[in-house]
Amino acid sequence: MKICYLILAHNNIAHLDRLINALHDSDNSFYIHLDKKVSTIYTPHDDNVEVIPERIDINWGGFTMVEATLVLMKYGINKSPDADYYILISGVDYPIRSKVFLENLLNRGKEYIDIAPVPVPYKPVERYEYYYFDYNRRNVKFYNPKFLIEVFLKKLRIKRQAPFKVYAGTQWFGLTQACVQYILKTVDEDKRYINFFRNTLVPDEAFFQTIIGNSPFLNNTASSLTYTDWEVPVPPATIGDNHVDFLRTHIEFSDEYGQRFPYFARKFNDNSLPVLNRIDLELRQ
Repeated sequence: MKICYLILAHNNIAHLDRLINALHDSDNSFYIHLDKKVSTIYTPHDDNVEVIPERIDINWGGFTMVEATLVLMKYGINKSPDADYYILISGVDYPIRSKVFLENLLNRGKEYIDIAPVPVPYKPVERYEYYYFDYNRRNVKFYNPKFLIEVFLKKLRIKRQAPFKVYAGTQWFGLTQACVQYILKTVDEDKRYINFFRNTLVPDEAFFQTIIGNSPFLNNTASSLTYTDWEVPVPPATIGDNHVDFLRTHIEFSDEYGQRFPYFARKFNDNSLPVLNRIDLELRQ
């Protein structure tokens, strides 16, 4: 089973080494997109790990996240065209099960991506009905022209109609080579997807789902491989001892996307070493 890992990284660079070491295998390849805002230089320690040359300045909630993911996918499929799966993770993820656990999941041949027709919890239809633009929403200024135009258009109740059925889910996925090739071909040939999602909110949680949802691959989907705790005041939660206790007794559980067998958890940081050591001893064994 050859796996190509596509990693979106923007902070906690020290954790990135621990993540790659945990996933490392001679048959695996790793391609990393470093956010253009990151000043830290990351130097890979293995030949099958590469920081891609193209760097995009990603804004949360904007289309730049989709652009960075597409750049990673294109780079991965060109450099590792014989991979069986292409798995998108963040640089603050970490595996919580053994490699055999993942191999058994992938041998089922599913497309591992959370997907459901909108609306779904935390992803309201409003994200796709109104016009949104790409800017720094973490530090928005009231005089920002893009913000003011958004407010103005919403007050006028100017809405858009999607030219296809919209699906949404969480950002992270594990897709077969055939599915990735289909997505990239569709993006090149059908400009409706980029034209529509460029002006939506958090498009990375719907762009790929919508392409898959309007394709034959929909019937072969399963829940994504990533566990995230959103039930905190400022989500997502940083994984702690309470999560390790939960994951030790919940190898399988269900949520709005169906039966879930997570292989990754997010998020961690450069100070998560004690929790990571517990995961290695208690979960990954």
